Amino acid sequence: MSAALPISAAQEAMRLQALQPYKALQGIRNEVFEQIAQLVAMLFATPMAQVSLVDAEEVIYPGNVDSSGLATRLARKDCICAVAVYRPDTTTVFSDLRIQPCEWISLEAQQDIAFYASHPIQTTDGQPIGSLCVLDKKPRTFKADEQLVLQRMASLTMRLLDLELLALPTEAPALWAAINARIDLSLQRIETLTALARWEVSAETTTALAYQAAIQEERLLIVQDIEYEVEIAFSRLSRR
Repeated sequence: MSAALPISAAQEAMRLQALQPYKALQGIRNEVFEQIAQLVAMLFATPMAQVSLVDAEEVIYPGNVDSSGLATRLARKDCICAVAVYRPDTTTVFSDLRIQPCEWISLEAQQDIAFYASHPIQTTDGQPIGSLCVLDKKPRTFKADEQLVLQRMASLTMRLLDLELLALPTEAPALWAAINARIDLSLQRIETLTALARWEVSAETTTALAYQAAIQEERLLIVQDIEYEVEIAFSRLSRR
């Protein structure tokens, strides 16, 4: 049996009110959110990554990369991605759920996952409406510099949700085309570095460590490049 949720009724009411404008986007599986999930999975070399919106009773995924084919929506009580909304401004990490299970969802719901890391997707006034998370069936660590990248990607995802909300149907195609192109280029860049790193027999060799340092540097550059493209999109909207 899961523990009582660490969120008051008043907090939950405010959170759900903040989510309301974005609920209309839940049925829009925009390519960019799929690409964000794909990019995050590649950035951290995990088989699963998800962009989620956490409603009162269910969790819905505008973006979902999952080799095991999870559903595009799950009951909130059975979804570990809901955990992030209980911890605003905090990156939640479970290095091995088999040793340290999450107390807020059932054990059955987390039995096929070992590693989980998430950061809340928060509105400008700080309300957590969803999460950006990475998952793996194998235990792993998640270093502070990796957490920083995930935090920035979560903030970027919030900006993309706002862009989707604000752009008119006549404006959206051109805006998303530019952002999609930038993300696609980023996917190619990180894929090349990751492939080179896999050739190393040991993760502790000098070359492997150099690749890891290069990958982290590339992660930050990729986030910066996409942030720049998104701000260009907002500046175009401001010139209506």
